[in-house]
Amino acid sequence: MTVSPSILPGSKRVPTLSIHADDHLRVTADVSAPISVSTTFDYAAADVRANNYGSSQSYQYSRINTPTAAKTEAVLSALMEGHAVVYGSGLTAAFAVLTEYRPKKIALGECYFGVRNVVEQYKKLMPDVQVIGADCSFDGVDLVWLESPINPTGEVKDIQSYALRAHAAGAVLVVDATLAPPPLSYPFRQGADIVVHSATKYLGGHADLLAGVVVTRSPKQADCLREARSVLGSGAGSLDAWLLLRSLRTLAVRVRQQSQTAARLVALIEGYRRSAMATPCHTPSALELSLGRRIAIVRHASLQQCAVGKTYIHAQHPEGLGAVFSVSFATGEQALFVARHLKLHHFATSLGGVESLVDWRHGWDAIADPALLRVSVGLEAFDDLAADWAQALQALDAHEGRGAAKL
Repeated sequence: MTVSPSILPGSKRVPTLSIHADDHLRVTADVSAPISVSTTFDYAAADVRANNYGSSQSYQYSRINTPTAAKTEAVLSALMEGHAVVYGSGLTAAFAVLTEYRPKKIALGECYFGVRNVVEQYKKLMPDVQVIGADCSFDGVDLVWLESPINPTGEVKDIQSYALRAHAAGAVLVVDATLAPPPLSYPFRQGADIVVHSATKYLGGHADLLAGVVVTRSPKQADCLREARSVLGSGAGSLDAWLLLRSLRTLAVRVRQQSQTAARLVALIEGYRRSAMATPCHTPSALELSLGRRIAIVRHASLQQCAVGKTYIHAQHPEGLGAVFSVSFATGEQALFVARHLKLHHFATSLGGVESLVDWRHGWDAIADPALLRVSVGLEAFDDLAADWAQALQALDAHEGRGAAKL
């Protein structure tokens, strides 16, 4: 089985690693890594297991591994400071973690509803498994599943505190860091044992691929995951692996820009909400009321960071916060109106792409607040996104004003 070693070049900076961490696997003169679409490979003349692709690589069948996937895993391993294994989707990666550890008692924090569904599938294989909340006692817990930042609010959990609690109980800490890839977060530094990502999101970044990643501290454990993956055929296809590799080249510049724009947009929309509130020192203007009076709450790590005792957020995210946040309105009808009237935000699910998205989570997740919108900030100019929100909020105000006039 081909294993992609985590070979670090002299520089450990994310932009350099994104482009050069797979240099040791180059066997052609192509500057842009070629895509390998073959399902099978000629054996080496000396031995069917001997190197047949350069001086250090051996390939036999694409279900086991491919040159394209090996390059992708090499880059991911360097970026994530571990040993990466790529899968066909984020949920496939999540299920691989559960079947690797076979926990009997899981502490599950706030998380993507798809992960909850994966746990339900796992319970069909392990009917006696117990599932508790991540803020309950970890007594008897085998595995703690923590998402940070949280989907859909973009708020951050204190990974180190959960790691200390989990390890004291003899449990493994899995961190889903999909919403904050490098260089925004490195969960191993805070004590995580396993890191997972839906690579469909920020790692892919262009809404054109489906993949997932499990990153381990141990190369031996990564080999075990690859062996199970090859048996089950749950790896990423050649095109998806190549698209992911292409996307990783620009990861740092994309997520840093998205993070900065998101923080500014959150501050703007929260400012609208606050400016619409009457206080002894402030009487809102008609414009302030039209923009902000229907916004109930804005949630994001940048707002959470202002709270007392949240100093861990900067320690976890020294280079920026995630680019997902939520905006809640008074009613679900108001939320849907705004989602449908934003012109530069696609009204669609998913997140992490170069295009801004707004999603009505209740449409997918029955327990999500119907009045909540999840916003994923893309690479559009801040001024244009800000203007888009202003026109949508004013359109809502005019719409409800006309409705009230008819009454």
